[in-house]
Amino acid sequence: MNYCFANKFFFFVLLSSSLFIGRYASAENTNHNFSNNIAIFYPKAREPYNAIYQNIIAGITEAAEKNNQKITIETNIITKSFNTEKIAQNLEQQHINKVIVLGRSGWKLAKQLSQYTLRNKSAKLQVVSGALPITPNGVSGISLITDPAYLFDYLKQVAPNITKVHVAYSKKSAWLIKLAKSAAQEKGLTLNLQPVSSTAEAITFYQEIFDSDVSNKDAIWLPFDRISSHDKITLPLILEKAWAKEVVVFSSKPSHAKRGVLFSTYPDNFALGKHLFTMVQELEQQPEQKNFAALKSTLLAVNLRTAAHLGLKYSTEQRQLFKLTFPQ
Repeated sequence: MNYCFANKFFFFVLLSSSLFIGRYASAENTNHNFSNNIAIFYPKAREPYNAIYQNIIAGITEAAEKNNQKITIETNIITKSFNTEKIAQNLEQQHINKVIVLGRSGWKLAKQLSQYTLRNKSAKLQVVSGALPITPNGVSGISLITDPAYLFDYLKQVAPNITKVHVAYSKKSAWLIKLAKSAAQEKGLTLNLQPVSSTAEAITFYQEIFDSDVSNKDAIWLPFDRISSHDKITLPLILEKAWAKEVVVFSSKPSHAKRGVLFSTYPDNFALGKHLFTMVQELEQQPEQKNFAALKSTLLAVNLRTAAHLGLKYSTEQRQLFKLTFPQ
């Protein structure tokens, strides 16, 4: 009886092991024999843009080195006349399906690679785009446009009296305003939102703000928006009026702090590289998912001349948090 039971038990263990091995082999099969390596594509560029790309790549490389698995980073320079089919075929031959692209040429490549069908039709390339102020477009990536939550954190840090933020935005920035609404609620800020379809409409909105009982508790936010925050039309007008009325203006565009807004943000490129690495790794686990995020790897630039004019003073500890200050 014991002998019979032992035989049955042995057969059960053997069957279970076979099923497990079969499932494991099947899982290996669905992995399509891809390596754990990552290919990076970026355009050939002059300084300072090349230094930016190299800093992002350094962040990706460090994140890969700290990963538990051995990951090799393959860097590739792309030209404006790149051949998507050839690139995809080379990736498949090298058993690489994780791709990070940088810059405008990289984004164009990402659009095409994400739709490309490999020889193994059930396999897909996991592509993440970075180093460009992109908007949600069906391609996974991290935009260079700062997440409003981080902007509002800086606002509380640099101008703590502000309770209300006025902003005009075009349709292209609607995704950003959606993030801003939830961030403002969390941080106790009131948003005065004005959708516009032209720069003229934006100017009218801001003119009405300055003509109203605007106070030192109000601030104007200039999003990264060519229509509502035009560099040559909207910005000069707002800076002039805000200076006269002593109103806080902050911006999503890095260069605006130098031009006179109280503060703006710019990318921490090394940290951005780390975040791009994390995103492409996450996509491998959810290949059908499209991940898109505003920039969270940010640094702060403050115009101290504007701050002094507004009566804002900062301690030595606070100033140490300002990565750039103007005038220099």
